[in-house]
Parts: sequence; structure tokens; C-alpha cells
Amino acid sequence: MTGKTVRDETYVALNAQLSKRLSDCANGDRTAFTEIYQLTSGKFTAILMKMMRDEAACADIMQKAYLSIWKNANRYDPAKGKAFTWMLVIMRNRALDALRARTRYRETETLSGSIIDTLEDDSLSPIEGTQAWMIRRLLAPYLSQLDPDVARAVQLSTMEGMSAREIGETLDVPTNTAKSWVRRGLMRIRKDLEQSDDAMSLYDLL
Repeated sequence: MTGKTVRDETYVALNAQLSKRLSDCANGDRTAFTEIYQLTSGKFTAILMKMMRDEAACADIMQKAYLSIWKNANRYDPAKGKAFTWMLVIMRNRALDALRARTRYRETETLSGSIIDTLEDDSLSPIEGTQAWMIRRLLAPYLSQLDPDVARAVQLSTMEGMSAREIGETLDVPTNTAKSWVRRGLMRIRKDLEQSDDAMSLYDLL
């Protein structure tokens, strides 16, 4: 059995557990909520620390997010998505709220690589810029392993939402070349993720 197979099976098992526990939470089962916390808190802490770089902020976000999960457990529908992903969206939304608040009070400051640099393009709304910055933070270690042109193509696709034609125009290459670079880069990143603890946190970004 390969490492990838083991990870896939672990992810499936985790989602099955979380789905059952969320159903129990919807019926007011506090023990099930405790189990959800035990199953996921370590993973969410790692994800949020990469986004926030601030332990106190992460703790505050997690407290609010888990409270929201408890209150809204009855809204989770396993037919519409995986339990971990549903919870991750709540965590991300809380992180976005915190980052928006931070940028309002630190408009001229940089933040570990400059969130302001991400927001300086007037075509990006604060939310879009923050989301791009979050993705950049998570993908940076993997992009650095790619050929520079390929990495830039992936950035333009995943962070700025450009089409293959727009990427080709930006990088001055044929559309098919841009499309090939994006495909090659994403395939390499996915392969690297299979060997990384970041696999779950980036599972739905690529």
C-alpha cells in the first residue's frame, strides 16, 4: 500500500467520523463536539498559523470558528461536501475577518512578506487581495520548486484568476504554452502535496 493510498484512506475515514459527529452535535451532543475538536484542532492550528503567524490571533479565530461550527452543525449536509472542507471554510472565513480587521488598522505596515503588496492593485478588493495572500502563503514553498515561468503562470491562474489566454498575453507566450505551464505546475504541486502535511489544508485550493 502506497503512502498516497494510506493518506487518501485516512482522509476518507476522518470525514466519515466528522460527518457523524456533526450530526450528533446538531442534536446537542457535547461529547461529539469535543471529539470533533480533538480530531481537527491540530490540523486547523497548523493551517491558521501559516495564514496568521500569530498564536493569539489563531486561538481567537479557532474559538470563534468552533463556536460557529457547534451552532451551525445542523446546516452541514454531507451530500453537498466533505465535513472537513465545510469546517475549513468556516475557519478560513474567520481568518479573513481577522485579516480584514488587521489591514484596516495597519494600512501602512507590512505583514511577514507584505499583505499590503498584495492589496496595492486597485483592481483587487480587500477580500480578494487577502484571499490571494492566503493562497500565496500556503503555496509559496511549492512554487519555489518550480521553473520561474511555470511558477508565475500558476500564480496568475490560482491567485489572480487569469485565463490561459490572459496568462499568455502577460508572459508573452502562446496560449497553449501558458496552459501547459499551469497544468504542469499544478500537477507537480499536487504530487509534492502527497508527501506533505499540507495536503489537507490545500486539498480544495488546486
